[in-house]
Amino acid sequence: MTEESRKPRSGNDAPFLGVVRLIFILMVGLITHNSATLINPHILNKDLIYYDFLAMLIASILVVIECQIRYAFPQELLIGVVGMILGLITSTLIQMGLPNNMDPKTMDLTRMSLHLFLGYFGVAIALRYAHRFDFSATKILTRSHDRLYGCKILDTSVLIDGRILEITEAGFLDGLVIIPSFVLTELQHLSDSQDHIKRSRGRRGLDMSKRLQRVTRCVVEVLEEDFPNLPDVDKKLLALSKRYEGTLVTTDFNLHKVAEIEQVAVLNINQLAQSLKTAVLPGETLEIHLIREGKEPHQGIGYLEDGTMVVVENGRRYLDKQVDVTVSSVMQTSAGRLIFAKLKVDDVQVKTA
Repeated sequence: MTEESRKPRSGNDAPFLGVVRLIFILMVGLITHNSATLINPHILNKDLIYYDFLAMLIASILVVIECQIRYAFPQELLIGVVGMILGLITSTLIQMGLPNNMDPKTMDLTRMSLHLFLGYFGVAIALRYAHRFDFSATKILTRSHDRLYGCKILDTSVLIDGRILEITEAGFLDGLVIIPSFVLTELQHLSDSQDHIKRSRGRRGLDMSKRLQRVTRCVVEVLEEDFPNLPDVDKKLLALSKRYEGTLVTTDFNLHKVAEIEQVAVLNINQLAQSLKTAVLPGETLEIHLIREGKEPHQGIGYLEDGTMVVVENGRRYLDKQVDVTVSSVMQTSAGRLIFAKLKVDDVQVKTA
């Protein structure tokens, strides 16, 4: 899913809104022109052009603010308005101390400059510290969940897998990371299972959840939010990702495909592991430790350090030995990458393991 498709309310209405905003700016200039002419019929043309330009400039600033408001959170908007009001009050108090014998045009310019500067300064300071305000203790305003938008949501499989801990500690996963409460519930059910394998998987997932909350590279939180009408955990994960436009982190191939169909952003740990494997090209020489027989006669099987399987033709007689091989072809399968190689023809170097 592209970044543009994830932005709320920024789709096909953009060209129409652009025309509406342009008409608004022109209308503000026209209304200002007619109003100035009615108030002062003898106004000079240069002054009239000045007022028209100033009005259209202010209208353009309002349009820019309106464009940014679409992506702002309600709590930030409220705090920004309060900051602007405090800035304008400060500007008014300062103007009360200005001398009365100033030139009228200079006085008007000074007042306008103070209003613009202190109003903007109040908004900027308020928004800079907006995240420190919490209205959860009030009855009128409650703390918004807007901070959850764009978060990373971990599923059951990625917690059981465990590699997410190393990825997070290395700094490749930043921002807000969410572990849904229903995922922990599923892990708890697995850990209480009579089956030894399921019990081990569940306990490993719970242990990873606990260790992830100690990571300092990002913020890891448990979200107490559920979807009682959805019985399946995978459907709950997709619904949660859609609600907060988050990114689903998983190792489940089927869940990955369903998420792509439903236009949910996905980070697949298995895909990341595949992309980090060493690049091998046909003709390169590798040193492989052959550990077992292949499916076909005379084949030997070895592995690279990243776990990539190497099938060596006529390598069966060199089991439990280090051999130098030449890569003949590389095949990418759904299960991973598979390398086919041949023993070096000129000089087969065999080393006792």
